[in-house]
Amino acid sequence: MKKHIGSTIALLIGVLSLLAGLAKPGIILFTGLIIILGALSYRSAKKRKLGDVKSSLIRKTIEIIAILIAMASVLLQNNLLLAIETNPVPNLLIPIWVLVAYIIVSVRKPIQSNEINS
Repeated sequence: MKKHIGSTIALLIGVLSLLAGLAKPGIILFTGLIIILGALSYRSAKKRKLGDVKSSLIRKTIEIIAILIAMASVLLQNNLLLAIETNPVPNLLIPIWVLVAYIIVSVRKPIQSNEINS
């Protein structure tokens, strides 16, 4: 659990945002969805890197589809520039955070267990 604390916190924030969005529909509903999809993709990629799960084409494809859905929910808005100008956090910062985190965990070399003990 300790090695997945960041994605667990992100999932919790995403679920809370999603629930808040269901109570009062608005941008927070999509923000919660983006955070959840990003956190699940990140966690899956990290588990692959750590060797906790088998790396497969299906797993990688699902991760990428989740990231694409998260990005599409922002990029396909009407008048995106106005949305970014009026609400930059859910329309720009969170999607960038999701994309950058996934790319970093995907391209970073896994830490070997003997490097940790040194």
